[in-house]
Amino acid sequence: MRWVRFVPLGCCLILTACSRSGDAPVAATTATAPPEEALQVTVVPVALRPTKRLLKFVGTLFGNEEVRLSSQVDGQVTALHADLGDQVQADAVLLDVDDDSLRAQLREIEARLLKARADEARGRELMKSNIISMQEYESMQTAVTVAEAQRDSLNVNLQHKRVRSPLTGSVVKRLVSVGEYVRPGTPLFDLVDDDPLKLRGDIPERFAQEIALGQPVELRVDAYPDTAFEGRLVRISPAANAENRSISVEVEIPNPGHTLKPGFFASANIVTRADDQALVVPETAVISFAGVTKLFVVRDRVAYERRVRVGTRDEHGMIEVLEGLQSDAVVATSGLAKLENGMAVTVRQGDT
Repeated sequence: MRWVRFVPLGCCLILTACSRSGDAPVAATTATAPPEEALQVTVVPVALRPTKRLLKFVGTLFGNEEVRLSSQVDGQVTALHADLGDQVQADAVLLDVDDDSLRAQLREIEARLLKARADEARGRELMKSNIISMQEYESMQTAVTVAEAQRDSLNVNLQHKRVRSPLTGSVVKRLVSVGEYVRPGTPLFDLVDDDPLKLRGDIPERFAQEIALGQPVELRVDAYPDTAFEGRLVRISPAANAENRSISVEVEIPNPGHTLKPGFFASANIVTRADDQALVVPETAVISFAGVTKLFVVRDRVAYERRVRVGTRDEHGMIEVLEGLQSDAVVATSGLAKLENGMAVTVRQGDT
């Protein structure tokens, strides 16, 4: 019985010795770890800025009207009144063709007409006196009519001896010289009406629902890289091109200073939508994955996930938010990969 009593005492001594010689007290093994710190994120408030939805395309500039002017008569060129690059007004004389022969023929016809009218007047009196028949008098009337028609025809040809501009514009090419003999159909000048100009290009057919007549257009050309020119959409093709799945469009651009030239290559943007007070956030605040676009709104040190629909991106790295965001919201711009809906965060203000 005495041996049994010693066993507990020995155990107590052993436990006491272990307690004194161990690396840590037994109580330390039951302590809990400190709570994990909240994720630190940078936040910025939503901004209000004017934005534009731009649809980009490229095209070539053409004159409002482009004409190849040809001779309507034959003869020798006697004078030139316009040359390459000249600005001309509608109905201005550009070129003269020798008209001496026509003027001689016109004098002959006018003399013949004068005689025919005199014969017709005498014949009218003779017919009243029954000296000549009605048939003879009608022949006299016919002679007058024929002479008048010949005179009018010569006058028309005489007018064509002075070649006039059919439009207000510029001379692109002069194709004849003084002394050259021309015939009907001989090319004389290439003319262009260069105010306004037309920009023609193609829009992918998937954007058909976004374009409409009258929309403003901004364009630039390589010749003036620092200058933006403005126009408006005036024509949209009623059919798509089956080969490249595009729709042809035409833009009218005022060109009062003749700065732009037909044939220039231009890069253009159709302004399909404009908003003076659009909600914008930095592009670092937006996550797009598997067809879902979202961001995190931070309120009372808690991050809340918001699915949004975005619009345009500008050159300053700001994205327009069309749906899913309030104007007074504050959004996270860092730590997005670690954020979850409802997660506690500590915030640091960022730059908008």
